[in-house]
Amino acid sequence: MLSISKVAKLGMIAAGTLVWASVAHAAGSVGWLNPANNSSFPAGTVVAPNGAASATGTIGGGLDLVIVMDSSGSMGATVPIAGSPTRNQVQAQAATALVNNLPAGSAVSIVDFDSNASVTQQLTTLPGGLGNVQTAINNIDAFGGTDIRDGIVAADNELDARGRSGTSKQILVISDGGSNQAQAVAAATDAANDGYIVNTVSFPGSSTSTMQAVATAGNGTFVNFSNNPQDIVNIFSGAGGGVLVGVDNVQITDPDGNVFAAIVDALGNFTVPGFALNPGANTWTALATFTDQTQASASLTLFGTTTGGGGTTPVPLPASGLLLIAAIGGFGVVRRFRK
Repeated sequence: MLSISKVAKLGMIAAGTLVWASVAHAAGSVGWLNPANNSSFPAGTVVAPNGAASATGTIGGGLDLVIVMDSSGSMGATVPIAGSPTRNQVQAQAATALVNNLPAGSAVSIVDFDSNASVTQQLTTLPGGLGNVQTAINNIDAFGGTDIRDGIVAADNELDARGRSGTSKQILVISDGGSNQAQAVAAATDAANDGYIVNTVSFPGSSTSTMQAVATAGNGTFVNFSNNPQDIVNIFSGAGGGVLVGVDNVQITDPDGNVFAAIVDALGNFTVPGFALNPGANTWTALATFTDQTQASASLTLFGTTTGGGGTTPVPLPASGLLLIAAIGGFGVVRRFRK
């Protein structure tokens, strides 16, 4: 029987241009983050709830993310795509796309690594700290060697020092080079033992075997962009599902019964389109499908209120409606099959 904690899953998108490998997990989860369940707003208020899905982290406790960015000399090489940007420029575009799509309340840190590593931006909460994070991303240069181990150790130490209680703690390593595999894997193993998830992204020139071994040791996901680096920007912007957290897709059913696919970023975050609240209960359901084809669902109910003589009050819901919400409310994990 295959080990569920160490099976490498393969997936392809865009006619095989992107291949990733990730660790299968025993169960995934999906949750709504904002607004809070059972919140009330005047009827007609337009709301755009957001949530997250993950096979690897905590839902509802927020995210602490350290982006470990390669500043070795080879990152100055150009990439054969439109405009001939350098690898470093594409890396910066991807990191920017990622942080701009993270939900409010996420905390981000930037680590710069080449022959050694340093934290150039401590964990700071978004959106207030977005400017500082962006400055750190833009200041990544291209000079020196490649020591992935030092980058992971610096990220591990940053999460030890400033990680918040109850959050999903993730490390994202981007690199175009080779490194001492045994040392990098040992660092990822230490981070995993601390409860952190280590994901890796390969640019052209990288040792994909090393990057995959690091992600496996870190209980994370390896994404190979060696042949198509521009795709990293698209994926981190939400065009390819939650590839770093084992999410294949999220299907939303809105209060009017419309069913559609949510746009999900690389870390499983999603926002639904704006919806004008009906009087009474308005319920959304999110159904997440993970890369091992297990599923999880969660519902969110918001109340549209009307103004009466005594003030603003929720519109009563018929008893049948209350029973329906009770039946579909909360978390439910549906396993299609076990590996």
